[in-house]
Amino acid sequence: MKRLKKTAIPATLAMILAGQLYAQPAPSPAPAESTPAPTASRTKLTAPEMARQSSELETRVRVDTQRVQQLQAAARKEKDVIKLSCVNDKFVRLKAEANIFDAARRDLAGNLSLEAEATKSFGAVTAAADRVGKAREEAEACAGQPELIASESLNDFTSPDFPDDPTNGLPFGTFEVEPPGYASPYK
Repeated sequence: MKRLKKTAIPATLAMILAGQLYAQPAPSPAPAESTPAPTASRTKLTAPEMARQSSELETRVRVDTQRVQQLQAAARKEKDVIKLSCVNDKFVRLKAEANIFDAARRDLAGNLSLEAEATKSFGAVTAAADRVGKAREEAEACAGQPELIASESLNDFTSPDFPDDPTNGLPFGTFEVEPPGYASPYK
């Protein structure tokens, strides 16, 4: 018994320590805002081109926001709580990304005179606009028609061999039901 106590305590402490080490959080990834968009890295844009494209992206973000608001209104009109909840979740994310887009666009407007800073700010603007577009697509998927699950379309159920029709006779042959063993006062 003493030997069990001597080995159990260190083993328990080792397991607790290993559990604590295993449960340490992973290092956080780099923020997505700092990565330039693929269009910004491929070609060098001038300051007026960046300003023009950012205003086009602003128009697209506004249209995406209005579209998700229309989806919200349609889900409310249908009184579909599940669709409305899903669209609301996507709308909250879209609004946050739209706010990030607005801040990045203001940074771009302030950094247009500095080429390196303007390129970085333009990358943040395009990345935020892409995330807004993705949120709109997800909201449209929420509000769309439900897709068939593959298992529903591939149903291979077959009926049992015996008939389930009471007018066609008994499936297991004839049998007699025994009357109850007590006397009825209504007889």
